[in-house]
Amino acid sequence: MNAVIIYDEFDFAAKVNAMLEHAAHRTDETTHWSVKPWRVDMLKLPPAAEAALAEAAEAHLIVLAGRQVQPLLPWLVDWLERWATRRQIQEAALAVWDGENAATRSARATLELSQFAGRHGLSLIFDDNALVEGKSSMFVSDLHEREVSLSPTLQHILEQPVRDYYQHWGINE
Repeated sequence: MNAVIIYDEFDFAAKVNAMLEHAAHRTDETTHWSVKPWRVDMLKLPPAAEAALAEAAEAHLIVLAGRQVQPLLPWLVDWLERWATRRQIQEAALAVWDGENAATRSARATLELSQFAGRHGLSLIFDDNALVEGKSSMFVSDLHEREVSLSPTLQHILEQPVRDYYQHWGINE
């Protein structure tokens, strides 16, 4: 099973990964999650967003893990819309884990996600504030290494010429 975790805090990604591993072990010993984490602010960069879309195309589960998903950011909604049209797994699900009390969750974001899931035939899962304390040390180490290393995808992004996306965008130009 493939999962993509879109996170804003390192600990949130680690806890979501631990929950997925825990669920896999409880259901079936042969189930294994292949997890691809993406920091949410990277999805603002067009080349990184495209790379994340390529990895998410075969995802069974997209997890929005963090406080920045409440309320939903416009560029994150745009990325989710593009993923929904490109996804190859029709039975995919969208999950939201913010580590907070469900009562404090933004009603607007909850409604927006529910409508999004309905439009695209996705299952929608909200966390129940059950924290998994046992983190996967290998995942934490791999995630930290991925954040600080220069991957081939990031190297390619950095080698691209910088374009002036905001030229003639202001009121005085």
